[in-house]
Amino acid sequence: MKFLEDARRYEKDMIEDIRSLMAIESVRDDANAGPGQPFGPNIRKALETMLEIGKRDGFKVKNVDGYAGVVQYGDLEESVGVLGHLDVVPLGDLADWHFDPLKGEIKDGFIMGRGSADDKGPAIAAYYALRILKDHGFKLKHNIQCIFGTDEETTSAGVLYYKEHEKNPIMGIVPDADFPCIYAEKGILDFRVYGKVNTCIQEMKAGNAYNVVIGKADVIVNRSLEKEYFEKFLLSQHITGSCYEDEKGSHYHIDGKPFHASKPYHGVNAAVKMFQFIGSCYQDEFSLKASHILADHYGEGFGVDFNGAYMGPLTFNLGKVTIHQGEIDMFCDYRYPNECTGSELFAQSAKVVREQLGLEAEIFDDSKWLLSDPNSELVKTVMKHYREMSGDTYTPALSIGGGTYARTFENFVACGPVFPNRPYPSWVAGEHEADEGFEIETMLRACAVYANILYDLACEKD
Repeated sequence: MKFLEDARRYEKDMIEDIRSLMAIESVRDDANAGPGQPFGPNIRKALETMLEIGKRDGFKVKNVDGYAGVVQYGDLEESVGVLGHLDVVPLGDLADWHFDPLKGEIKDGFIMGRGSADDKGPAIAAYYALRILKDHGFKLKHNIQCIFGTDEETTSAGVLYYKEHEKNPIMGIVPDADFPCIYAEKGILDFRVYGKVNTCIQEMKAGNAYNVVIGKADVIVNRSLEKEYFEKFLLSQHITGSCYEDEKGSHYHIDGKPFHASKPYHGVNAAVKMFQFIGSCYQDEFSLKASHILADHYGEGFGVDFNGAYMGPLTFNLGKVTIHQGEIDMFCDYRYPNECTGSELFAQSAKVVREQLGLEAEIFDDSKWLLSDPNSELVKTVMKHYREMSGDTYTPALSIGGGTYARTFENFVACGPVFPNRPYPSWVAGEHEADEGFEIETMLRACAVYANILYDLACEKD
């Protein structure tokens, strides 16, 4: 079975369904959470929209109390699962976008906007794999369930609720990474640092999520403006910014480069740069110490740097900083290999924070690493169909720093939708960035791969 031509027949329908989901700014909104919408009204709307799509196409659907949704093909005892998510990270500064992030504009074969690549586009590609198998009327040996989570970008509480309250699939795939197959994922530890600070910074606002390198930072300091020093600092760091002075104090703005927190070394953290500037310019002791601890992408400032044998190095990202009326909140993110534990990392980090900055720390979330058997039936099935579709016989199963839903269930792996032998042009950005985009041809090919995988795992053979 190939299924690529089947996928091509659904191209326009896929695009329209992706657009209908992208039009909803489904960012977690705890302030407006309530019964039936535990993560806010926009995520509820996205979930309801996806379930309406499934109902339209003749599938059984279920809303799991607003935490997750299920579109099911078949009525058997056991199920094979496909896990996607409908929530997105915040849009960020709209000035950084060259496309409307909510319209799903098409340019040169790419659908552009927030969620196109992470994860609304891939989730729809996998959903249409289910529709293709239903069209063919194959006899099933297992149900196929498309399970749609609602807060993957924060705590994954939605799919964990599903796991606790519903019968779990026996195996499955997650369309939220890269091909050929992700057999290993680093652990993810998110923690908050907070307390009173003695600093010349009166106000600071930088970043909006744990899992994104901070792209912009703004501060007000209660000192005279040092424009010449600031301009030299920007030049020396190869970054841009601006400054001015008014009755509130001296205002400084720095532009960094946002990037997914799993690869912080590809970004430029504007908040770290700001601490470096304030510390050196004004000899601000807190900023000097903070920049020393927070600057290293591999956790050296906390004394936790480690290079794993299978998963590579531990990485660190500072995702959000606010300072207001002498109080600071900082949100930090580790991606750690299987030789480490989140509890040990947090204990060491909290010690450094307390001793060097005089602040407290608390864990926000700790998601254990995933390490699958690369010789399992599931991994071999995924690799087989990727190789047949792509012609790539060399790329091995991968280890990543990003976290997917695969770690939530037993016998799940992430695969696709991105093909390593189909590079994107420079104007198309990745997940969590402005100008996020998803190639339509990649969508179609991924859909066909998913259909082949699900056929092998869930359908009776002639």
